[in-house]
Amino acid sequence: MNTAHGDAPTANELPPSEKRLCAHCVGEEFLKALIAKEGEEIDCSYCKGQSRTISILDLADRVESAFDTYYERTPTEPDGLESSLQSDPESEYEWHRRGDNVLLAICEGASISEEVGKDVLSVLESRHYDHEAANFGQECPFDKKSCYDRIEPEYGDVIERWTKFENSLKTEARYFSRSCQETLDDIFAGLSGLETRSGTPVVVSAGPNGNIQSIYRARVFAGDDVRLCEAIKYPWKHLGPPPTVAASAGRMNARGISVFYGAMDECTALAEIRPPVGSKVAIAKFSIERSLRLLDVEGLRSVVLHGSIFDPEHIRRIERARFLDFLSHSFSKPVMPNEESLEYVMTQAVADYLATEAKLDGVVYPAVQVGGTVKNIVLFHHASRVSEFQLPAGTVLEAYSEHQDSDGITTEYQVFESVPVQKPDRRASQSGLAHADSDFACSMPTDSRPLTLSIDLGCISVRHIRAVHFESDPPYPVARHRSERDTAEDRYSPIPNPRKHD
Repeated sequence: MNTAHGDAPTANELPPSEKRLCAHCVGEEFLKALIAKEGEEIDCSYCKGQSRTISILDLADRVESAFDTYYERTPTEPDGLESSLQSDPESEYEWHRRGDNVLLAICEGASISEEVGKDVLSVLESRHYDHEAANFGQECPFDKKSCYDRIEPEYGDVIERWTKFENSLKTEARYFSRSCQETLDDIFAGLSGLETRSGTPVVVSAGPNGNIQSIYRARVFAGDDVRLCEAIKYPWKHLGPPPTVAASAGRMNARGISVFYGAMDECTALAEIRPPVGSKVAIAKFSIERSLRLLDVEGLRSVVLHGSIFDPEHIRRIERARFLDFLSHSFSKPVMPNEESLEYVMTQAVADYLATEAKLDGVVYPAVQVGGTVKNIVLFHHASRVSEFQLPAGTVLEAYSEHQDSDGITTEYQVFESVPVQKPDRRASQSGLAHADSDFACSMPTDSRPLTLSIDLGCISVRHIRAVHFESDPPYPVARHRSERDTAEDRYSPIPNPRKHD
């Protein structure tokens, strides 16, 4: 029911609990939209405008909830260290209470006038007043002299839910769990729309028009030149991802699921496979032939969210963003070889979710073995098919790892293609098919996945591993101490026996 302007009391004549506020008197976008949508058609007590309004009591509830989450009341007295500095005659330290005055914090947070802010503060001060505490000189919440600091929200219950999820996967239901599905749905909701503080998306593009256009992959050959020569003859077969039957479990895949592990450069690809000294490593460059969407794990560490402290859902988004920061380290933390089978369960489950539910093609993550800013890339199974190099029918291939001349034998990797002279074949021209005398030539594909990668035959190399170098922290010395022990009383000196104090 509207009140006629001529009979309406002024805002100062009404107690705060009876005042109402319209959207025009609020600058904070979420509150403004909320009032316009859910307010009642009652005149504003401040601008006297006829529009939708909410009560000051309702606004006070929302301010109180925001302060409980995003602010903390600062100490009224200096702590021990600050007191000692202040009392030191040689110190110039002067203690000042941290934070903004509560009225200023309310007005700035909700973008309201001082008049409205005072009414909100009056409601909250009365609500939290403690007569006994006040008699002892203790400051109550929302006291007019109180000061507040803006704080970063904690993880909330996301860590607890993730811990349950982790325990469930490791000890209960590894292959299907509805609760695990719900946890991942919540964590990765809206993933494609997330951005970092620098404005870059966490889901990056790769391919001909993307930022990532090629990947390097390495494979180790331990003293087996026959297999190595076979690999450089048909690198599209042997230097790409392994076949399903040979796919061992890794950080992003379970056993039997073939994915493409690669790196942004040759040195990183070499380091990540940890080749033993004396082995030989073939490294190949693969071009990405179609557009892919990859999750940049490092980008999860700096996700920025725009929202309102008065939106109850915003805290969930902040908690989720902070948890994504925590989760990103799981993708790249070092795992000891004897712990891989269990510790990789979590990242394998997340990778499966990203591939099947989030519809991503792979993940970009920091290289564990190299450190720094270098990146590894994994392409999920559906995005890891390598196109076969088309050889003319009847081609014979030979590969050599050595070259012998008058000066002796030298290491030299070469592949020779012996291509038959092409003669017109009426049957082939009529059918549109070439005759393939080689097992690898012109075979009809049985793989239904789209072609994603092509190998660059001009960028294949072999490394002979002569030594392995390590980088470590500075050495931590081990201190050793000796003291005399009274054997009669079983007492150590000068270090007392802890048992004597039980």
